[in-house]
Amino acid sequence: MKYIRTARLAMLGPALLCLQACNGEPTGQVVAIVNGEEITQAELNAEIAELPATIGGDKEAIRRQMLQQIVDRRLMAQVAKEDGFDRDPLFLTRERRLREELLVQMYGQKQAETVRVPDAAAVKKYLADNPGKFSERAAYLVDQIVFAFPSDPQVLKALEADKTLEEVEQTLKRFNVEYGRGNNSLDSSTVPTPVLKQILALPAGEPFVIPAQGRVTVSVITGRQPVPTTEQEAAPIAAQQMRAESLTDLLRTRLNEARAKADISYQDGFAPEKPIGPSEVDKTG
Repeated sequence: MKYIRTARLAMLGPALLCLQACNGEPTGQVVAIVNGEEITQAELNAEIAELPATIGGDKEAIRRQMLQQIVDRRLMAQVAKEDGFDRDPLFLTRERRLREELLVQMYGQKQAETVRVPDAAAVKKYLADNPGKFSERAAYLVDQIVFAFPSDPQVLKALEADKTLEEVEQTLKRFNVEYGRGNNSLDSSTVPTPVLKQILALPAGEPFVIPAQGRVTVSVITGRQPVPTTEQEAAPIAAQQMRAESLTDLLRTRLNEARAKADISYQDGFAPEKPIGPSEVDKTG
């Protein structure tokens, strides 16, 4: 009987807190109320935590300023709701996307806590296996042609036969593809080692293609500027990259497991024609 009474008292706790906040006076964990909608200490702390670490000044003044920003945002959100924007199909679509992206991001951050820091021997091997990122790092000067990923698959197929950028230009003109051409630089540390090996194995002057983020970049190396990194400088960077790669592998494995179990159906014409490329897994870093 005593246990039941204790449980009932415990259940009354949240109700009492609600009464304190719902009576129009912010108290306890409620720092402000905007037209009946509460703003909690946790919400305020979360916003302050996102501020750059370099920001200094009076902490209390910053806290009040951040709270006022939340209040103003809440007011404008209420105005938007009054005009029915919370029922707009575009809002609902974007809301769902943002929610999914946040879930993926938070899941990735949680899984990152399980990835172990590599030991010194593993880091040393990683440095040796990836010279283009460290000891042989270089900035390659490139002549580039960039264009939007074509909807016609025949364009990319035709480019396979081109051996110079001039031939690439002629092919793009033949298919009426708009493009831009100019000089740029390519940091070898940003290129996956297997890809870098393929690029460096090409005959001098032969272009290589890198599709990414809805664009296609065709490049030819025209020069090289060494930017080596010492082992002492590279070790912590390598350890960080190793953890990031391990996390990506872990999340990709989880994604593949989810795909294997999932019941997915596509309308005719919408199914992917080739293996799925970079996904949300690669954006969680």
